[in-house]
Amino acid sequence: MSKDLKYIEFPAGTNKIYLDDVCYELDRETDTLTICSEGNFNNFLKKRTFNLINRFGLRTINILKISAISLSILLFLLLFFKIFLKGADSLLSLILISASLISFIVASHLYEIVNYCNIFRCKKCGQDFAYEEMKKPLIKMVSTYNKYEKTITSYMKCKYCNNENVKVEIAHRNSKSNPKNIYKNRKTCKGCGNKFSLIEYRYPDAHLEYYNRFRTIRHYKCTDCGYMEISIKDDYVDVNRM
Repeated sequence: MSKDLKYIEFPAGTNKIYLDDVCYELDRETDTLTICSEGNFNNFLKKRTFNLINRFGLRTINILKISAISLSILLFLLLFFKIFLKGADSLLSLILISASLISFIVASHLYEIVNYCNIFRCKKCGQDFAYEEMKKPLIKMVSTYNKYEKTITSYMKCKYCNNENVKVEIAHRNSKSNPKNIYKNRKTCKGCGNKFSLIEYRYPDAHLEYYNRFRTIRHYKCTDCGYMEISIKDDYVDVNRM
């Protein structure tokens, strides 16, 4: 497993930062963090979806998706019972973990295919794979004390009837617990240099960003000078070694 870690700094009086084509914006009154970036066109997914739907049909893909996620859950539960009730050797545990993860990855890919097919079916004329993207999608992540939400906005136009459609998809939505104990995890502030004044003031945002990437966003603020900071850590799983 490999890791990437970066820090986004907001000196006192600074509420918006552009870094690597990504916009990070803080609302200091509500402590709301908004991250906006451009996504990529789905050319590869479009070709793969078209081929699979034509070959197997949408109904079969849906059945395979449900079967894959059910198998993943079943294997995980079997691993749980083996370890905590009867005990399991390391080889069996590795096999069950790998099989469960592979099933989950397959289910995730099939979900993307079904979702793509539904999104790109024209709402007006009903043609499959009719919408074409007019520009790159907007990816927006909003984090507050109470929730984390990621949306993907796609801008499309039908190649048959010229119907335009803006599709907003909720990719992630998580509720969060109460604020962290501010007397823990104190660090030296990079703004004023005071020791133990930079605090992690609320629970981090932790979610599966992609099938092989887990992201954790932590939120810090200085109790003395108004400096604020977020850290973004991505943990990658090398699925080729599974």
